[in-house]
This record gives sequence, structure tokens and C-alpha cells, in this order.
Amino acid sequence: MGELCHCFRDLKMRREAVEQAQRAVDTTDPKYARTLGFCRMVLAQSQLLNGELEAAVQTASLAVDGGDSLQSNRFQRYVTDFQAEVSGHGGNPVVAAFNDQVRDALAHLDDDE
Repeated sequence: MGELCHCFRDLKMRREAVEQAQRAVDTTDPKYARTLGFCRMVLAQSQLLNGELEAAVQTASLAVDGGDSLQSNRFQRYVTDFQAEVSGHGGNPVVAAFNDQVRDALAHLDDDE
């Protein structure tokens, strides 16, 4: 299911990307936190593609809050890619808050090492 949402997102098929990514999030067992984090980041990117900035940032925020996902270099790349995609909206308070959240989460990882 995750592969489909990646495909629709990459093909810029907005509605299908959001639908498939939401389905992937809804059907992923929460005990697979890393997988759920990836699905949420793809959903966030799909929502952004669909023009839903605040929903996208909220979804990405849930992904970052999801626990240990940030320990994955691949997940960190998803997050930094998303940050780059929303960088044009840096003056928006939800985007600024998300960037602060990511910075704090990454700093916390450094503290744990």
C-alpha cells in the first residue's frame, strides 16, 4: 500500500496520493512506529501537493512526534525534504512551529548519543 501512495505522489496525482497515503496510515499497525512515520510523511507531502498546507504540517508533526523514527537517516531525509518543500511558507506560524519541533527533536537525539 505504501508503494502506491509514493507512486501517486511522485506522479503528482494529488487526490489519489492523499487517498492512498491516508489508507496506508489508517491500516498501519501503530506497533510499527517507523513504518507509520514514513506513511505519515508521505501523507504530509501528498496533502501539501494537494494545497493543504496546515493539514500537511500537522501530519508531519505527528510523524516527528511518533517516537524513534528520527533515528533513521532515511526518515530524517523525508523530514528535511518536507521542510524544504514548505520553506516558502516559513513565515506561517504552523511551519515555524514545525521547524522548531524538528530542531528540538534532532537536538534531543544528539543528547541521547
